Amino acid sequence: MIECAVFRRNHQRALDSMQASLEAEARGKAEALRSKKKLEQDINELEVALDGANRGRADAEKNIKKLQQQIKDVEQVSV
Repeated sequence: MIECAVFRRNHQRALDSMQASLEAEARGKAEALRSKKKLEQDINELEVALDGANRGRADAEKNIKKLQQQIKDVEQVSV
């Protein structure tokens, strides 16, 4: 009878340990999924910001070309 109680106690300890490990793994997985979602949101925000910066750069290049042409035109008129 004592052997059975010892066996049962050891078995319960092992089961409790496995349960704790499983719960820790589940918490870790949930945290990893939250981190992944946050990183995906950050990537999306950075892509939007990059698109805006690229549009701004393209507009600036157009303006520079226009201004350069205007300078050439003024220089030709004044010569």
